Amino acid sequence: MKIVGIAGSMNKCSTTKQAVAIVLDAAKAAGADIEMIHLADWKLPIYDDREDASTYPEVVHRFVQKISEADGLVIGSPEYHGTMTGALKNALDFLEGRHLRDKQVALVGVAGGSMGATNTVNTLQLIMRNLHAWPLPASPSIPSAYNAFTPDGKLKDERLQARMETLGQQLVEFVNLMNQKAEKQLQ
Repeated sequence: MKIVGIAGSMNKCSTTKQAVAIVLDAAKAAGADIEMIHLADWKLPIYDDREDASTYPEVVHRFVQKISEADGLVIGSPEYHGTMTGALKNALDFLEGRHLRDKQVALVGVAGGSMGATNTVNTLQLIMRNLHAWPLPASPSIPSAYNAFTPDGKLKDERLQARMETLGQQLVEFVNLMNQKAEKQLQ
């Protein structure tokens, strides 16, 4: 099982990347192979809905292929001005329903403020459903992210750390359940 995480931040020292890593590490502990896509390291061009998608740079095709080949996803975004980042929205615009159909997706939000990133995870839930994916019901959000992590990348709030780890475990469980269902339908 392959789980790909997308950290939707352009910040090299991203707390979103740290949050996605917690969920990915829990998925790995539950038996999945994991990979992180940190958008700060991927120079995706602006999506422009061109008629011939083959003319996009190779990085776009690699991104779409990695998402298409994944069994499940972890997607995280900081909350900027009440929603997800433009970089993440741009990356998701390269994807179509066929790339995400029936994939299980764990969503997390990170915010600088004390209210958390509820708008971000709600927006991501809508986008995932529109792309025919299955967003998991639990979508934790990390408030005051600038002060939420220990130097070793764990959350200071042990209950929130446990929720993030549970999300990674549940993602693996739900991917397994969906794969079993799909195998039975093929028989």
